[in-house]
Amino acid sequence: MTRSRVLSCALALALGACASHPPVQDTTAAATPPPGCVAQTATRIPVKSDACAGFGSAYTKQDIDRTGQTTVGAALPMLDPSVQVRH
Repeated sequence: MTRSRVLSCALALALGACASHPPVQDTTAAATPPPGCVAQTATRIPVKSDACAGFGSAYTKQDIDRTGQTTVGAALPMLDPSVQVRH
C-alpha cells in the first residue's frame, strides 16, 4: 500500500513538472533593432537591450560579399546609394 502511494506521488510530481513550463519569450522582436538603430558598436559601454547603441547603418561581411565587389569602397555605394567613396 505504501509503495503504491509513493509511486503515485512520484508519477503525479513528474506529470506536474511536465505540464508546467515557463512562458516562451519572443526573442526575435528584441534581437531586431528598429530602423536606423545600430545594435552593436565598437565601444565597450553596456547598452540596454531596448536602447540603441548608435544611429546609422551597419553592414555585415555577408552583405558586402553579396554585392560581388572586391573592395569595400566599391561595395558600399551599391548597398547605400547615399554613400560616396572618393579615391
